[in-house]
Amino acid sequence: MARKPSAALPPRTAKAIREVKSDREHGASWLARRSAQILEDLSRPARDGEEDGAAYSRLLSLQSAARRLAGSRPSMAAVANTVAYICADIYPLPAGENDAGSQQRLARAHRRAQKVDDSWSGAAAAIFTHARPLLGATLYTHSRSGTVEYALTRLAQEQEAGKLKVIVSQSHPGDEGISLAATLAQAGGAEVVLVADSACGLFIGDAAAVVVGADSVRSDGGVVNKVGTLPLALVAREAGVPVYVLCETLKVASPRSTLTFEEMDSRELLPTPLPGVTARNIYFELTPHALITEIITEQGILTPEETLAISRRAEQSLALLGP
Repeated sequence: MARKPSAALPPRTAKAIREVKSDREHGASWLARRSAQILEDLSRPARDGEEDGAAYSRLLSLQSAARRLAGSRPSMAAVANTVAYICADIYPLPAGENDAGSQQRLARAHRRAQKVDDSWSGAAAAIFTHARPLLGATLYTHSRSGTVEYALTRLAQEQEAGKLKVIVSQSHPGDEGISLAATLAQAGGAEVVLVADSACGLFIGDAAAVVVGADSVRSDGGVVNKVGTLPLALVAREAGVPVYVLCETLKVASPRSTLTFEEMDSRELLPTPLPGVTARNIYFELTPHALITEIITEQGILTPEETLAISRRAEQSLALLGP
């Protein structure tokens, strides 16, 4: 029995997208991978007994979910780029209700989603391989990047116990640096020191390098990351300490992407309102490329020319999603 085509999202999909949008704990890599898993589930192969027109409705739902995910985290290019890559082969959509064409497009999207999901751990390993020769015995990090966490954990495993020291900033608001410090300490093999964000001038002299992740990389090589990255990079430059950004190429934003800094609940800064005081809880900021020593991806160290080329490819994929 045929049913009327609909782009409505299944409740579990709508819930998962809301969770991506509201997440304050995970970095862009984790959220991009989660987005891939959401689309992987939505584009799954047809099941026995599926009604006529169901595939076409799921295709419309896939497009709707992709658009919502692409706009869910404007400071994190990896989320939008991931869903754009997954959906690149579903266009043009079939004209009208066409289950055969819809199934083919869903299958292509499903394969791409699986590929992205499966490739994240491999990308982190490749990034570590390229970054390893540059990483010293004492490293300073800010916020909680899954890619950086992987690299630090691998580094601790490779060295004698206690030979690696990691200075972790609190990363307020959100305080994800505390959870990162706890995870690294539990993994063992490294001395972990937790410091206040504002103490970077005091502790930067102990570090051989600053290692951070990225929520987005602009086409000019500027890096959008958790607020507090810019002052840390400025202090590092003054101290002559290199700053390395570890991230996947999927985090390179389109040249036309709007520079957006997500603003979160002001109660994280000011739980009890004060008369005449406005709390601005902006989570992200831009660190100019001039303050970054190297951007290291699964492809190696990115040159400005490579960054721009990747950015332009992202623009082409995003254009297919439409407004």
